[in-house]
Amino acid sequence: MKIENANLKIIKDSRGNDTLEIELSSSGVSVVDSVPAGKSRGAHEAAVIEPQKALEKFEEIKERVLSADWQTQEEFDNFLISLDNTPNKQNLGANLILALSLAFARLKTKTEGIELFQYIKNQLPTLSSQLTTFKLPRPIFNFINGGVHATNTQSKLDFQEFQVIPETDDFGLGLSITGEFYRKLKDFLEEKFGKENVLLGDEAGFSVPFQNDEEALDILFDFISEHSYPLRIGLDIAATQLYKEGAYELGGKKYSAEELRKYYLELINHYNLISIEDPFEEEDFESFAKLNADSNNISTNPPDQHESVLLITDDLTTTNPERLKMAIEKKAGNTILIKPNQIGTLSETLKVVKMAYENGWQTIVSHRSGETMDNFIADLAVGIGAWGLKAGAPGEKERLVKYERILEIGQKI
Repeated sequence: MKIENANLKIIKDSRGNDTLEIELSSSGVSVVDSVPAGKSRGAHEAAVIEPQKALEKFEEIKERVLSADWQTQEEFDNFLISLDNTPNKQNLGANLILALSLAFARLKTKTEGIELFQYIKNQLPTLSSQLTTFKLPRPIFNFINGGVHATNTQSKLDFQEFQVIPETDDFGLGLSITGEFYRKLKDFLEEKFGKENVLLGDEAGFSVPFQNDEEALDILFDFISEHSYPLRIGLDIAATQLYKEGAYELGGKKYSAEELRKYYLELINHYNLISIEDPFEEEDFESFAKLNADSNNISTNPPDQHESVLLITDDLTTTNPERLKMAIEKKAGNTILIKPNQIGTLSETLKVVKMAYENGWQTIVSHRSGETMDNFIADLAVGIGAWGLKAGAPGEKERLVKYERILEIGQKI
């Protein structure tokens, strides 16, 4: 495929910050893709560069992008990686590289006349036995925003995300149920805390002056129980943000890793948690492994299709094959969060997915806190057969567009 034209520009993300949008054209067809940005970034994520600098870098490589006839996704991605020629993409930036990589995938699908999710699946031929049919992921909604994603200055939540996850495999039904839950929860919080104190956080969840994490958990758990919603609670701790001088600080108290592990087990049991993400700081493989061993012995109630709690790695693994390899060897989790902008190309992202599946792990595709109207991750989640899709609460257009794309895909498969 010959790329005939390429234009890069700066747009605003959902937080009002600059990010990149690119348009590629070939054979009379044009596609547009944009990339998100994370506020809470793992130390092992690929480097990003300032959008203005990305425009300059793009002009330096543009002619080389347009000069070749690209046959495959991997060929194009490897070309970008070789152009960058650094271990963590600090030359061209993972944001510029990813914009090109994802737009190339979109353009390929248009010229080949297939759906993007089908194209993504086709990039994983060795997993064809696992991905025999398409299935829709479970939506994972971040309904209460804490930690660095909180916008209410009176919030004392240490955990970063309080998630609500439907138990049904019917995506449309799950979206409908959680949409109703979201509206009712908003009304409840406004009545309890005052309308002026119920703000939207970075990921469209509610940011409220909760005094501690368990207050938020109690409200979610009780609200689910009282209304008999088929929903479960998941947590993203983002524990690296809580780790200071060898201890974890929560609610004004200091915890050792062992004390925190025991605390998590209490939360898992008491609130019937379906998942817990990044429970320890990003280098503590040992504590992840201990909690994973413990959680494997806790049956979900009622029994879920997966017998153990999902122990999700994000900052620990950063969609990086070397980090995932270490986590697998140490049995430090059972589910990896997939964020393409952590690694920089679609091909590298899919290599991580392949490694996860070959070692019995689940995958969850995730947005970032600074999002755009791009919906690529919806097709990615379906294409790789992900267990879930994290795209924030269904309260802002940048989040809704991902869920709406899943509904569209559901009509096609």
